[in-house]
Amino acid sequence: MTLSEKQRELIERIGVFHEHKGMQPLVGRIIGLLLVHEDAEATFDEIVELLGVSKSAVSNALTFLQAKERVIYTTKPGDRKRYFKLKVNDWRVEFERDLLHIAEIKTFVDEVLKERNDKGSEFCCKMKDFSNFLEFFKQEVPSLFERFKKKYS
Repeated sequence: MTLSEKQRELIERIGVFHEHKGMQPLVGRIIGLLLVHEDAEATFDEIVELLGVSKSAVSNALTFLQAKERVIYTTKPGDRKRYFKLKVNDWRVEFERDLLHIAEIKTFVDEVLKERNDKGSEFCCKMKDFSNFLEFFKQEVPSLFERFKKKYS
């Protein structure tokens, strides 16, 4: 497979997006490659070749993505290669879990507020507002997915 200039540009933009989210640039580029790849999967060697990066960098990035349960691999009978692909079959479950994990920040915010002596300060008022939003968010996530299911099922 060869990548078009538009595909390369899109992969790079996806990589930069993930980099801004705190990931290594290659992690995002691999996600981008697997999104645009015509088979929606790629072997280790294809990833190295198509992205023009070292084997060790790809190995580290794939290990990270597998640990985060973003990428899985399959094998094919008679073929020793691993085919890496994005784990998208249960995206709803994964995304809902991720959103609820974000809401768990509330626990830390509330503990911080409890420990602070300046409860009436501007900082504490803003943190209390953030805590309230996180509680609201956590309560709304399940109904958000329910409304989505009803609309698109």
